[in-house]
Amino acid sequence: MEEYFDCFADVSMMSYYFRYSSVLFKAARTNDHLAMKTLLQRKDVDPFVRGNLGETILHTAILNENKEVTKVILDHVSPLINEPMMCNMYKGETALHIAILKQDIETIKELLNYGADVMNSRATGTCFVLGTECVCYFGEYPLSFAACTGNEDITALLVEHGAPLDAQDSLGNTVFHVLVLQQNKELACHMYDVILALVSLKDSHRVAHLENNDGFTPLTLAANEGDIEMFNYLVKKQKKIYWTIGTISYSIYDLTNIDTWMSQKSVLDIITSSQKPQVRQFVDVTPVKELLNQKWKSFGYKHFLIWMFSYLVYMVIFTTVSIFRPLKPKTPEEMDNVTIMTQKCFSESYESKEDFLRLVGELITLFGAIIILISEIPLLIKLGPKNYIGNASTGGPYSLLMVAYSILIFSAAILRILEHDCEAIPLSLALIIGWCNSIYFARGFKMLGQFSIMIQKIIFADLLCWLCLVFIVIIGFSSAFYVMCQTLELESDSFFKDFSMTLYAATELMMGLTTLPIPIETSFPLVYITYSVYMVFVYLLMLNMLIAMMDDTYWRIAHEREELWKIQVAATILLLERRVPRFLKARSGVPGSSLGLDDNKWYIGVEEMWDENVVEKMKPPIVLPTQRTLNWDIVRINILKIISMSDFPETTALND
Repeated sequence: MEEYFDCFADVSMMSYYFRYSSVLFKAARTNDHLAMKTLLQRKDVDPFVRGNLGETILHTAILNENKEVTKVILDHVSPLINEPMMCNMYKGETALHIAILKQDIETIKELLNYGADVMNSRATGTCFVLGTECVCYFGEYPLSFAACTGNEDITALLVEHGAPLDAQDSLGNTVFHVLVLQQNKELACHMYDVILALVSLKDSHRVAHLENNDGFTPLTLAANEGDIEMFNYLVKKQKKIYWTIGTISYSIYDLTNIDTWMSQKSVLDIITSSQKPQVRQFVDVTPVKELLNQKWKSFGYKHFLIWMFSYLVYMVIFTTVSIFRPLKPKTPEEMDNVTIMTQKCFSESYESKEDFLRLVGELITLFGAIIILISEIPLLIKLGPKNYIGNASTGGPYSLLMVAYSILIFSAAILRILEHDCEAIPLSLALIIGWCNSIYFARGFKMLGQFSIMIQKIIFADLLCWLCLVFIVIIGFSSAFYVMCQTLELESDSFFKDFSMTLYAATELMMGLTTLPIPIETSFPLVYITYSVYMVFVYLLMLNMLIAMMDDTYWRIAHEREELWKIQVAATILLLERRVPRFLKARSGVPGSSLGLDDNKWYIGVEEMWDENVVEKMKPPIVLPTQRTLNWDIVRINILKIISMSDFPETTALND
């Protein structure tokens, strides 16, 4: 009986609890501040009660913009001010977040006066974090919310109350990263300027170079997203104008995070490795274009030519030793109607001076294959098989071909040691792959490089898919031809006497290289009917469909082939920078110390043409820091070095 009354008492308390909680939320929604005040003064009312979404009465009051009842709640239950919402969708959202989204500056001031937390409050619900349920990604922190809503007064108010610029959300993004990801670029750029005006130059520089969880700074994040507008804005924030004459100005651009020097994820790395079409456009954007031009002229082109000629000499050596591989005539007992030469055993292969000269060439070939494999395997591991093969800028099919080439060379060497007669098979395939791979070096020349890109696109976009379909059709018709001809009396050299030869004959028929190889007087008309259907379906339909597909691909790629070629050149430059010995590497640009600027940064100069209307509104050229004594003769000399795009003499090592 006592248990029954205890249970009844619990039910009564729950009924009482829900009755007063509903009254509390009703008062918060309707701005009934008198009722709210009365309820909060009662000891039997829990002011920390939550609604269906885990919200408090303070959340409800601010959401409905009820200032009077909000003031009452803050006066009587001030601990509610930093209470977050509890449901999965709005988890972590505080009253301050809601007031910011409502653009209610009076309520925000009130909350800040009562001690609202601007440093640790984070809205981490699925509504605010990038994902399938995300409605608005505003960076979790109150300052990011204010910046993304575009309210200057609220942003200034939060910074004044100590909101940190370097606060990073669950993705590692600061307020600057979040602004880069916003859709409204005009608003994002404006709020970026507002925040920079509110903090010291030192703090803004420090935050601008913070990396998120993916290793991106705001600048490299804009490049990774393919956002040219935001990228141009951030680059221009860093540029400095040295002089202006009429409509011509000379500017220097900071190469931090743009050049590959001391950066794992520079803009150049992103451009050459990204699969996004919009990212490729950065190759023509200042100062990326000027930096690549300087690298190619001063460093890349000459090393590329050395690399190309070295590879061609290597292939000539390989071809020569393959042609003069050790063979001997077969004995009369071993001789057949076709083969008259056989492979020498290993001990007989290296006896004369010519044999040892050939051995030198074979060792060079084997050593080259080892170098190729060692250089390609780390790239395969880094990019993954899909990106490794599919990215035409970093090598595409050529990288995969070179791995296959190395494996074939190792196979031929093993077969030579084992004295196996099949050595010619891997050698032949390696010769084909090795010489075809020389097309890779066409990327160093504008005209040939664009044709190389077109060949890659056509082969992988059209030809491979077409071959898969044709192979299935050929298998079906070849089987039919073979079955129908099994009962016929065919000549001894007829292609249809064997299934493998039937496949070969069907391939020749498809290309129109032969006629139907069966007796004309056969009394089996189904063979001719099948042959007619086969020729119409494969020779006329599918072959012409391939031609139409290749033509369509050609015109579709034609407008972007030059852009793709520039990306390939950029990728080649970075590849050479990482593989050239340390003492041959030189950093592009001019150090800031020689220009009276930051000692730890390097710059590149660009001559720009300005519109006359813009020139009238331009600010005067910057004044270099006065806290250090400058040798203006040295400064002028270094400016001339920038203008002539010559390398600075200091050399150091590139970090991958």
